[in-house]
Amino acid sequence: MIAQVREKRSQLRQKIMQGRTSELDSDLGEALRRHWYPVVEVTAPEKEVVAVDGSRGIRQFASGAVFYVARALAIYGKETFKTVDVDAFLSKGKSTDIEVFVNRKMEWLEFKAATKAIEEGDLSNVVVLMDGSLFGRLSHLPRDQPAEGMRGFMIDYFETYHRLLSLCKKRNVLLLGVSKDSRSSFLRDYLLHEILERELSQLDIPQPPKFAITRVFQDVFDRPDQAFESFKKLKHEHGEKLRKVEQIMWEAFAARTDHQLIRTYVEQPGHTIPIELSVSRRSHALVEEITSNPESYVSKHFKEGLLESPDQKAFTGRACEVLSNIPTFPTMVSFHVLLDRRDTPIRVDAPSWVFSRDTTISEFSGGRDLLLNLNPIISILMSGYGGLKDYNIWLKRVDEKVRLSNDVMDSIYSSVLEKELDFTIIHTRGYRRVKYP
Repeated sequence: MIAQVREKRSQLRQKIMQGRTSELDSDLGEALRRHWYPVVEVTAPEKEVVAVDGSRGIRQFASGAVFYVARALAIYGKETFKTVDVDAFLSKGKSTDIEVFVNRKMEWLEFKAATKAIEEGDLSNVVVLMDGSLFGRLSHLPRDQPAEGMRGFMIDYFETYHRLLSLCKKRNVLLLGVSKDSRSSFLRDYLLHEILERELSQLDIPQPPKFAITRVFQDVFDRPDQAFESFKKLKHEHGEKLRKVEQIMWEAFAARTDHQLIRTYVEQPGHTIPIELSVSRRSHALVEEITSNPESYVSKHFKEGLLESPDQKAFTGRACEVLSNIPTFPTMVSFHVLLDRRDTPIRVDAPSWVFSRDTTISEFSGGRDLLLNLNPIISILMSGYGGLKDYNIWLKRVDEKVRLSNDVMDSIYSSVLEKELDFTIIHTRGYRRVKYP
């Protein structure tokens, strides 16, 4: 290891300490600083907070079965609202697909825990903080899942998500997704689009190829191979005039995150411009398909769910009823806030109706900037900011109570399973040990 680290010292140092660098660094830094606003703490009306988080554990058995425990917790003052799902399934899916599925189960339980807190607590005009991205959960495609007997689970997922969103809107609940999401790049994508527009306005080429460049740039995010193939033809026609456009294309394709940009170019606490996010162009086409022909969508994307359903007509009917709500889901307003220069940014998502906007994901794809007053939301986050180790005191508290450690998974849940089913658990070879009662 030491020999290889020494050999690759400069590359490793740059990647780990700086992340990606390119010829567009100065353009990105200038664009970000143009859209960076200082934090202004205002006296917002005091609102009580409901904090929601979840956790899960997975164990794969030598029999091929996957046993999982998913649980979620909502805390409101001294009250707690719990949800749990314990089950096993068989799957031909990859380990990564199985983990994604169980994560969806956990998110589903978080929706249920939040709904339970609002309904059973008879709450209104409160703040619900969910650990994670609300937009990320909206982006999951409703389709067959890799768990036998649970193929159609995403129908339940979107039904519960829609119910929570509707309940929050009806009761004037401020629903916020809060996370230290280090992989998101929606802000970078917006800045690149702005840089591209400025470059195109200065390019001395006819208007039709400018339109073509804009379309090709949009394709980079969904179909990069086709995008670069199309760009080759444009570059062949216009040569070095498109040098900077090519840099922008490669930057859009590259793995540079919003967090890296903020930590590199920002010098004081503040927040980014809010971006209204809808689904990607590819997902938007699926939303249009759901709108125009939900039965066709179900037959194409829930083939296995239909096969394992004892009543395919009832499955299709319920699926169409739930899916018909997806085009009415609100867009999400997302931004990053940095409360301490030494810390990492916090990503915040809120349904667009929080800002008196009734925009839905069926109306457009991608993202667009907005002029909004974020200070009331930021003031709430500041009041719960506990410093570098505790970016949110409410979410830290619920995380500590709901977290499912390996020890708890083995000493409690697996032991109870063995006792109740009266058998010895034999794990797959990849597990760290074979456990005997």
